[in-house]
Amino acid sequence: MHFLILFSQAHPLLIYGAAFLMMFIEGDISLLVFGALARGHLIGFSQAFLVAFVATLIHDALFWRLGEWLGRRQKKKYLYFNLDTFVGFMERYRSFVGIFIVLSKFAWNFNRIVLVSVGYIKIPLKRVMKYSFITALLWPSLYMTIGYIFADQLDIFRQRIEIVALAVVGIIVLLMLFERFIRKIVDKAFTNGDESQTN
Repeated sequence: MHFLILFSQAHPLLIYGAAFLMMFIEGDISLLVFGALARGHLIGFSQAFLVAFVATLIHDALFWRLGEWLGRRQKKKYLYFNLDTFVGFMERYRSFVGIFIVLSKFAWNFNRIVLVSVGYIKIPLKRVMKYSFITALLWPSLYMTIGYIFADQLDIFRQRIEIVALAVVGIIVLLMLFERFIRKIVDKAFTNGDESQTN
């Protein structure tokens, strides 16, 4: 831990650069970690929040652009998602796109398919970024605060590293279960929507 403190003091730009990249790999866990590290005075809370804020805006613009690119090429698949289903859903509820953009950020890995779908149906980037701005304020604030409180309650920097690792794994498992739950609900909604259209 002493080495990490010295490293963060000697190379603050590297720490925040790594934090920026982590936001594109796994945002939820990264924000919890940022909050815990801020509690341990390894990084500044406000500086980490600023990094997360900027990374969120760039992330959303990139995935919107990916959706637009897939739309121009009339691709039907994005990873394991059937784009026809999601795009049809977003098209039907186009007027509620802002709510989907904001709320999807709190469902693990669901935000990207929403952004891709929004780009696919050519909703203007300017409109999307308005809601991304709201998300970039709310999402890092909430998750970093949880990480900050979590570190304080468990006194994470004095515990054995195995206990900390188990706690982090527990959080990841809970997020994965939540994602599965959300995906089942979404799949069911899409399936019911498709069936009602055929009827």
